[in-house]
Amino acid sequence: MNNEQKSVEENSFKKLINIAVVIMLVALIFIALFTFFFSMQDAISTLFDYRYVALVKSIFSLVIIGIGVYLVKMFLSK
Repeated sequence: MNNEQKSVEENSFKKLINIAVVIMLVALIFIALFTFFFSMQDAISTLFDYRYVALVKSIFSLVIIGIGVYLVKMFLSK
């Protein structure tokens, strides 16, 4: 019975470690996403004529929103 208790405690500890790792990875992904988004905004400002910058930025933002909504919908449907 003592071995069973240790096994359960080890599984709980491993589960907590896995959850902590996933939380850290998700945080890093969000940081990378924000960095990418603002870097793309700067790149758009550099690459396109000033007259089209606002249009291209809004299209890029709309695409990002669309991808985000699709991914959330995909994960929530499971």
